[in-house]
This record gives sequence, C-alpha cells and structure tokens, in this order.
Amino acid sequence: MKSAHTRRAWTRTAIAALAGALTLGLAACGSGSDEPAGSGEPVTITHARGETVVTGVPKRVVTLGNQWLDTAQALGVTPVGYIDNISVVSKTLPPWEPESLKSAKALDSAGDITEQVAALDPDLILVDAFIATAKTYEDLSKLAPTIPGLTADAVTPWADQVRALGKVLHQTDDADKVIGDLNARIDGIAQANPGLKGKTFASSWLAGPSQLMVLTDPNDGSARLFTQLGMGIPANLTAQGGTGGRLSLSPERLDELTADLLLAGYSPGMEDKYKQLPGYNELPSVRKNAVVFLTTQEISAVNQPTPLSLPYILGKLEPALVNAAK
Repeated sequence: MKSAHTRRAWTRTAIAALAGALTLGLAACGSGSDEPAGSGEPVTITHARGETVVTGVPKRVVTLGNQWLDTAQALGVTPVGYIDNISVVSKTLPPWEPESLKSAKALDSAGDITEQVAALDPDLILVDAFIATAKTYEDLSKLAPTIPGLTADAVTPWADQVRALGKVLHQTDDADKVIGDLNARIDGIAQANPGLKGKTFASSWLAGPSQLMVLTDPNDGSARLFTQLGMGIPANLTAQGGTGGRLSLSPERLDELTADLLLAGYSPGMEDKYKQLPGYNELPSVRKNAVVFLTTQEISAVNQPTPLSLPYILGKLEPALVNAAK
C-alpha cells in the first residue's frame, strides 16, 4: 500500500489533470501499420515513450485513466480492469460511463498499480499520460504491450486516440464512425447556430475563494471543441499568457472575462461563491444567459475530451451556445 503522502500526491495530480492545471496541448498522433479489419496482423503504435507492437486482437484490456477508458468503451471494449481518475477525485462514476463498466474491476489507485494489473493477466494496457511515468510504463510493459499518451502532451486529442486504438483492435471502420458521428454532431451545432462564428468563450475554474483559473491558450486541447464551433478566446486573455496555457486571476478581476460564453467550473461548494464574485452580474455572458456552471466531473469533460464525455458536455452546453450565438 502506498503511503498517505503518495496517495495525496496522486490525487493532486488527478485533480490537476481534471481542472486543467497541466498543459493540455494539441499534437498529432503517430501510428504505424493500418491492417485490414480482423486480420490480427502486428500493429505498431508510435507514442510519447517510443513504439509498441501489438500482435493479434487484444481480448483482455486494462485502461488506466479516463481518456483511454472512454476510448476503449467507445469502440465496444469493456476493460477487465480500470482506473477512472474522475471517479477517484469526485467519488462517483461520471454519468457518461455505460452500465457495462460495472462488470469491470475498479483498481485501487492508492495501491500497487502494477501488481493489480498483473493479476488481471492483460494482453493490452492503455495508460493515460499523467499516470505513465517512465518507471510505470517500464513496469507495465513487462506485463503486456502498453500504450501511454500518444504525445508528450498531458492530454491526447480524442480522435487521435480513437484512430490509434481502432488500428490496434483492427476496427478502423468502427473508429472512423465514432469520429465521424461525433464531429457531425459538433458541426451540426455550428451550422444551426451560425452566429457562433467569431464569438468568444472563456473557460474558467474557481479553485478556491481567492483563485480563479482561466484558459488563455487557443491551441489547448480543451479549446478544440470551441474552435470547431467557430469561437475563440478573448484577445485580452490570450495576451496574458500564463503557465501551461492557464492564468491564475484574483476573483476581483472577474470583469476580464469579457466572453460571449462563460464556462464556470467550480470546486465543491464554490458555485454560489462564483455567482457572488464582484462584477458577475455585469458580465456579457451573464446578460446573454450564456453561462454554464460545471462540476468537477463536468469541467473534466471539457479539459479531457473523450468520445463518451463530449456528447454529455454538449448537452450541457447547447442552450448556452444558442444564447451566445445571438
């Protein structure tokens, strides 16, 4: 069992991944062989830690982290074991997870991960970037072919993950359909609301009474959905930069969130506090009724987009997007 200090460190890392304190950049994924569906021929996937060759079609898949977890399930694979970092932090299973996940074994993130994975006798291990340290990747690779994040960025673009896993599973047609269907929904929202083009959005998280984190990097992974809708980050925010594409503001500077759409993420118990911040009622997004309050789980759906979480978050965002487009 890990020490209390290690457990706290792991939890802090998970929270950072959810809330966007890490750099959530964009980059293209590299992958190798594109064999015909069902062939079972070796497939090589290039990723942040080198290359992994997978032979045959994996049957016992372990997913460590919600990005790979959701990617696998989107392609019809229920893992034999998993870690969902969103559940670890929020203490409840995200609403976008299918019922079939209940048949899988939830691993103890505070325990020896390698030992638990070994007991499941996997033939493929998928591990999100923030968990896949050099040592963890090395240890897991001794058990079965292991694929970490596809790039050095903290979050891999969801479509790149779907394509890569589709190749590994020899389900490239299924992968293309998952990507095509979700992109069609996003594009449909843009087409139904042409006024979104040129409008702005601000993605924020009230971490505590005195700390407001704001996205400033338009190339960040969490911004991709909104750029696909034709939206951008206000220039006054992008000009300020920040660490890892995010700027820490004092709540007194809330009036700098001049966007048409406001994503108001909040830590537990902070929703009412957000509404009480000085200048809140004067924000353009408030006046347009284009504010979306997001729990820890929901802000994770923005900061770590997956093919399962994105449809859920779109349902939350759509009414506000309609108002922002006006």
